[in-house]
Amino acid sequence: MTPILSAHQLVFAYAGESPALNDLSLTISSGRKLAILGPNGAGKSTLFLHLNGSLRPQRGTVLLAGQTADYSRRGLNHWRSRVALVLQDPDDQIFATSVAEDVSFGPLNQGLSPATVGSRVENALKAMGIADLAMRSPHLLSGGQKKRVAIAGAVAMEPEVLLLDEPTAGLDREGADQLIAVLQQLGQRGMTLVFSTHDIELAQSLADDVALFRDGSVLAQGRAEVMLSDPDLLARAGLRPSVLVEVWRAAQARGLCPTGGEMPRNADALLALLNPSGTSNDGSNPLPAAQA
Repeated sequence: MTPILSAHQLVFAYAGESPALNDLSLTISSGRKLAILGPNGAGKSTLFLHLNGSLRPQRGTVLLAGQTADYSRRGLNHWRSRVALVLQDPDDQIFATSVAEDVSFGPLNQGLSPATVGSRVENALKAMGIADLAMRSPHLLSGGQKKRVAIAGAVAMEPEVLLLDEPTAGLDREGADQLIAVLQQLGQRGMTLVFSTHDIELAQSLADDVALFRDGSVLAQGRAEVMLSDPDLLARAGLRPSVLVEVWRAAQARGLCPTGGEMPRNADALLALLNPSGTSNDGSNPLPAAQA
């Protein structure tokens, strides 16, 4: 199957600097959630600006549904209606006087009728759980609310691919968890999600696939449960497995849970492996001391 979006041997350097992208190749499959994982400065944000046409590679090509990217004004408008980008700092793309007005900007630029724009805005605000904020000034909102407004503006365009640069950056744990739940719902609706992060736990909880970055190149790309449970591979990207995976591996080594199988995505999944009977550890059917 042809990838919905792909990059082939991209090279790009900002003026006077070493390459931010260095012979980078990447494929993005339709309907999947792909985490771009790597340390700060690995080239993740620069790649995103190439994937929606904001930057043009100095060498290499970007393909949209198998077709070479069109950098004409008309081509870019079409591209960005299919591939929407949400920047790391929502203040960089929120500018209107009300949330509803801000979210309507993209659909209006698509030339849609007022009725269609209104429906798109209403649906996007509901999807992001911020319908009650429609008439509020976005500049008076919390960081987490601003993130949702920025994402709603992209969702209202009904893109095939949603690019999110460090989506949980600056959010507290509760705000991050709420945003992850919303992104999971978007994925369940069939939207292709690509998000950059250096947070292993975020990738573990949300991603279907992972691409590991280092120094502007893709070290490896594959299924999340394989990539995120390989400590040697993660080390090459300057990362290490999450505490959850390390506990899972240790539990397997001690015979406390089955060997093999898929990596647990969260603490509840790990507890289910440690307590396969499904009974609660409330005293009525306690775990053995070694498992408590």
